[in-house]
Amino acid sequence: MKTVYFVRHGESEANAGREIYHGEATPLTEKGREQARFIAKRCAKLEAEVLIASTAVRAQQTASFIAESTGLPVEVSGLFTERKQPPELMGRSRTDEDAIRLEHEWALTLLKDGVRVGGGENFADLKARVLEGLRHLHERPEERILVVSHGFFLHMLVALVTLGESLTSAEFNRVAPAVWMDNTGLTRIEYRDQVFTRIDGERHRGWVLRVWNDHAHLG
Repeated sequence: MKTVYFVRHGESEANAGREIYHGEATPLTEKGREQARFIAKRCAKLEAEVLIASTAVRAQQTASFIAESTGLPVEVSGLFTERKQPPELMGRSRTDEDAIRLEHEWALTLLKDGVRVGGGENFADLKARVLEGLRHLHERPEERILVVSHGFFLHMLVALVTLGESLTSAEFNRVAPAVWMDNTGLTRIEYRDQVFTRIDGERHRGWVLRVWNDHAHLG
């Protein structure tokens, strides 16, 4: 049975409301580094065989603390990065009214089909990338994998694991608000090769959600 642990990165400057859009270049705050130290201690007990981080600075910084506690090198993959903002936002002030409007319009494309704003990822883009990430994890030889990722990515992942690959934007819109993900929250999914019978009599094989947003390490 394959087990994958996902850790959302520690608090970043964007989470803390810093003034400029930096995208993947946004680093951790001091609070985020402290959160990363806490989750790193916990990850040392997970017996992971490989540590993967997204291409975002905040994820790699979080992973560096985990690497110190586990002895695992950090493998970087763009599959697990956050939903990509429009490049048109990069470097602009978060108080710029045009930038605020652009960000809002882009954010709504996660809840609609066939809508795109600038060069940012929409619902279909993020869904396709998360599915590719799940296929990649399933095909890897390791049985216990640890991935440092992001909030929107993990929202989509949980929706796909629980509702299936036919997930629509409308279904995602109903589920996403109820599955908030805290900084350094720990999520665990497992892939079941065996077919088992659900209580409704249907048969199931594939990913199952076992833990969502466990942040007991933060007290």
